[in-house]
Amino acid sequence: MSLVRRLALLRRMYTGETDSSLLPTVTSGVQQLAPDDRAQLHAILDNDNVGRLFGDDELTPPPTHVRRTMLADAPTEGQRELESGILTAAGRAVNYLHLRMPADLLRPARVFRMVRPHAHELVLHLEGGALGPLLVELMPRITPDELLGVPGLRARLHRRHVELYLVDDVSAAVHLSNVSYRQWTAALAFAESLVDMGELRWLGNDPTPLTDAERSALDTRHRSPGPAALNSALLRRACIFGDALWLVPWSRGCETTHVEWAGQPSLGRVARLLLHPLFGLPGDGHHVRYFDAAGLTVTDPHAPRCLMHPTSTSPVLALRPEPVPDGPLELSSPGWRAAASPWAAWQRVLARSNPTFPKQATAPTPPINK
Repeated sequence: MSLVRRLALLRRMYTGETDSSLLPTVTSGVQQLAPDDRAQLHAILDNDNVGRLFGDDELTPPPTHVRRTMLADAPTEGQRELESGILTAAGRAVNYLHLRMPADLLRPARVFRMVRPHAHELVLHLEGGALGPLLVELMPRITPDELLGVPGLRARLHRRHVELYLVDDVSAAVHLSNVSYRQWTAALAFAESLVDMGELRWLGNDPTPLTDAERSALDTRHRSPGPAALNSALLRRACIFGDALWLVPWSRGCETTHVEWAGQPSLGRVARLLLHPLFGLPGDGHHVRYFDAAGLTVTDPHAPRCLMHPTSTSPVLALRPEPVPDGPLELSSPGWRAAASPWAAWQRVLARSNPTFPKQATAPTPPINK
């Protein structure tokens, strides 16, 4: 099997990409490498790399430029913060996906179908129905107690995709692929049936400037909880958990990220993929602190600490598989009708006649002189 094909099959385990986007990306990456780099790739692919689980690298880790060529990580702090916010929002969005009619915990509640990481951008393909729940948790909104969502996040609607970006950082953007205007309006209806979007509701492609509440939040806390670089790296490898019934990443403070999932994949498979020397988490100093059937804890003592909290420790990743539930959710549970209302709003908009895409104002066409 060719080197390109072997690398593509391995990368697909992390991103879920199809051949149409995967093979050109891997081919272009391999062509940028020197012969010695390609020889090292062959050696890594021929080795099972199990020793990394126990802190023993049997082979010399590949240089950073080789890893970035094969699977790029976010290049700027703003991009890492945005991707970190999307990952943690996706963990909370699972709660709404569980209650999609008819509610059933045995039905998959997945957010990401495919991830396409590039050096200059990140493209996400969402599962059907995931846009509304994700929007609820992502878009910034002001409550009496605090500002929720990702401060500074704005949306720009294109013909076939939505661009999520930070109004205070032009270097950060994530594209949600294959989103029509109908789906976007349905997602807004879903979100607004649950929360008041307030002055930051999406009204068009002209962004609202950073508000005082957002500026105050950014001065006192992180844009999203958890170590941004670690969370961003997990999002760019989210399809490792593509077979799980659901995936719930959540963070505590700026040091620790917890990842819980139900069903497949096994903990051993997740550990081997995340610690793979080529496509795994970036960095060479990963140390497994705890590993048994109940969970895995990984640290990187060489990773940078949080600049906002100088006394913080190294980022910690805690992985824990959950047992598959025994039966479906009871539909008569308290609050069921309230939980079903946003999905009714979603379906109502999707069933309408064709909505009109917002058009830019154009000058009137001058009359033709005959």
